[in-house]
Amino acid sequence: MTHPHQSYLDEFKISMDKLVPLTPPEIAEEALKIHKELSEDINATEQQIHQALSLIGRKEFPYRKAYNELCAGDEEQRLQQLVMERIDEDVKKKLQDVTRHGVMLDDYVASSMFEDQLNPQERLQIEQAILLAEETLDHQCDERAHKRQAQYEELVDRWTKEATRLQSLINNLRAMGDEDPKWKGEVNSVCDRLEEGWSIVERDPSEEEVKKELEYWNTVLHETEE
Repeated sequence: MTHPHQSYLDEFKISMDKLVPLTPPEIAEEALKIHKELSEDINATEQQIHQALSLIGRKEFPYRKAYNELCAGDEEQRLQQLVMERIDEDVKKKLQDVTRHGVMLDDYVASSMFEDQLNPQERLQIEQAILLAEETLDHQCDERAHKRQAQYEELVDRWTKEATRLQSLINNLRAMGDEDPKWKGEVNSVCDRLEEGWSIVERDPSEEEVKKELEYWNTVLHETEE
């Protein structure tokens, strides 16, 4: 029997496969265990799956940020170089005519120009080259992180503290809701939405957005008191 929330479970599984290479094994193992338990529980709710995604995302956050920071500086340049090496000369020329103006490959592939300027065979050639190039980049970045282990660990520590700080701001907002039963439910809903940003399938929590909510609810609660 298909799970009633199979699409979310599939999304969970795809996200697990995309954890950055240096994510600690225990986090990947925990994700696999939770996914298995949810898949086998036909009564598992959509909310439980989203909570699991946020739990794993919150733990993976500092490792992903550190990994990307260590490797992202010249990633686009290396990606383009690897792709150019894998495509025919005529396709390469068309692609170079675009990228020389600073257009990133992912943005180009996602744009209407990609379909307008290239035929199906050319598009397929580029898409396949990007997939192969990304695999190579992952391997190169993994090696780079291992060679710069001390720097990587410093970045993990910095991003771990940043994650703790962001969550602390959300916790402060949730605590504000406890001050007035009238607003508690609404404040909790806002906090739940902000915490969804930790999910491995969502963008990261936004400090700017959290601070705006803190400012807004501080005003609401003070006005209510008056």
